[in-house]
Amino acid sequence: MADDLTAALARLAAWAEPRLRADPDLAAAVAAVARAVAAWADGVPAPAEAPPPVAAPPVPPPPPPVPISQLPPIRFHLDPPPPTPIPVHHDDRELALVPAPLVADRCRAKGEACRLVARRLTDPPGARDPGAEAALQARAAGLPDCNLWMLNREPVVTAPRAWDDLGGAFAAAAEASLLLHAWEQSPGPVADRLAPVVLGLAAEAQSVLLYAVADVRDVRMDYDQVQLFARVRTTARDRHIFIPRFLKREDRADPANWPDVVRRVAEVRGQFQTVGDRDRYRAKALNNLRFKVGRIRERPDAAAGEWARVLELVDELVAGGLPPSHAELRDTLLPITEDVPDDPPPPANVQLVLREIDRYLDSRPEADVPPRPPRPTPEVAEAADLLRGREVVLIGGQARPVHKAALMRAFGLADVRWLVTPEHTSFTVFEPDIARPEVALVLLAIRWSNHDYDNVKEYCDAYGKPLVRLPGGYNANQVAYHILAQAGARLRAARTAAAAG
Repeated sequence: MADDLTAALARLAAWAEPRLRADPDLAAAVAAVARAVAAWADGVPAPAEAPPPVAAPPVPPPPPPVPISQLPPIRFHLDPPPPTPIPVHHDDRELALVPAPLVADRCRAKGEACRLVARRLTDPPGARDPGAEAALQARAAGLPDCNLWMLNREPVVTAPRAWDDLGGAFAAAAEASLLLHAWEQSPGPVADRLAPVVLGLAAEAQSVLLYAVADVRDVRMDYDQVQLFARVRTTARDRHIFIPRFLKREDRADPANWPDVVRRVAEVRGQFQTVGDRDRYRAKALNNLRFKVGRIRERPDAAAGEWARVLELVDELVAGGLPPSHAELRDTLLPITEDVPDDPPPPANVQLVLREIDRYLDSRPEADVPPRPPRPTPEVAEAADLLRGREVVLIGGQARPVHKAALMRAFGLADVRWLVTPEHTSFTVFEPDIARPEVALVLLAIRWSNHDYDNVKEYCDAYGKPLVRLPGGYNANQVAYHILAQAGARLRAARTAAAAG
C-alpha cells in the first residue's frame, strides 16, 4: 500500500510542478497552505502525565449488632389487590347516561330509517318514500336528541346490504338496551349469575353498531352507540365485572352478525321476563294470602269459606317454586297454623309448609305463638265431660307448654304427658306411660310422628286405652272432634260402666 501511495504522490508532483512554475499565484497559495500545516503540527500539546493516585479514606468499622429482642416488631400492611382493569376506548370520555328505554326507542327509529335508505338504493334506484320519511321524522322529533342523520344527506355508500346491516345493528342495540334495563330492574341471584352474559351481549351489540356505522361512512360515530358503550363500561367498572370482548376498537364485531346477536339477546331477556312474571305473581298471591288470613283472624267463626282459598294459594305458591320454609309465607300462616282444617287433609304442599313451621317453632321456642282461644264447639264440652280429671298421652311433634296448657284447660285434664323422642326411636319406649291407670286415651299426632309409632296401638289395645290419630294441629276444637269421632263411644261406655260400678 506504501508503494501505491508513493507512486500517487509522484504523479501528483509531476502534474503540479509545471503549473506551479507557470502560475505564481497558485505557487504562493500552495506555499501558504504548507506553512499553515507546519504551524499546526508544531502547536499540538504533548499528552499530560497522569496525576498520582489519591489514597482512599479509611473505612470506619461497622456498628455493633443490635440484639433481636431490642428490634421493633415487624408490621406488614397488605393493600387489597386492585380491581381487574376494564378495557375501554382510548378516546372515550365520561358522559351522562340517558335511560336505556330511551336509547332503545331512538335505535328503533334509526333502524327503520336505515331500512328506508336501503329500499331507496334498490331497484328502482333513487325512489324515495316521502310519507314514510316524514312519519319517521315526526316520531324522532318526539324523542329527545334523536337525530336521523341517515335521512338528512345522500348516502356515501350506495350498497343496500350495508344499510340493511346498519338497520339490523340498530335493532340489536335496541334489544341490548332493553336487556340491560330488565337486568338492572331484576336484582337477585338470577341477575347476579347472568351479569357477565348480559354485559357481554350488550358489548357485542354496541360493537356491531359501531362498525356498521363505519361501513356506511356517513358519520364518524352515532350518539346512541356511544351511550350503549358507556353504559356497559360504567356498569362493568362499578360492579367489578370483567368484559373480555368487544370493548376495544381493534376487537371488531361483524355487522353482518346482527341477527345472531338479536336472537341471543332475546333468549336471555326471556329469562328475566319469566323471573319478573313469577315474582309479580308471588307478590300478588302473598298479598291475597295475608288478606285472607286477616279475615280468618278477625272473624274465626265465619271463616269457613276462606280456608279453601288459603290452602289453594299456599299450594300454588309452593308449586311455583317458593320454598316451604320461606320466611314471609311462614310468618303469614304462623298465627293460624293450629286452625288449619284437617278434613279433608290439606294438599301435600300445604303439609310441607306446616311441617316447616313446626320445625321453626321447635328450634325457636320463643317464637311459639300462644293459641288464640277459639269459641269452643259443643264437641269440646262433651269431650271435657268424658276426660275431666284424667290424663292424656300425646305422642309426636315438639312439647310446647302453651299448647299443653290450652289442651288441659279446654278438657279439664289433670295432665298431658307429651312424649317427645328423637327420630328413629322405637315405639316400645311409650309402653310405661300408656300403661298408667290415670291415662284415659292416647293422642298420636300423625303429621309429625314417625310411621313406626303407629305400632303403639298394640299397647293401647293391651291396656284398654283408645288411640286417637290427630292429622292436624292442637286446636282444641279439632282435637275434640277427632276424640269423639274415633273414641267417643268407648269413652261413654267406660263412663257408664264406672258410674254403674
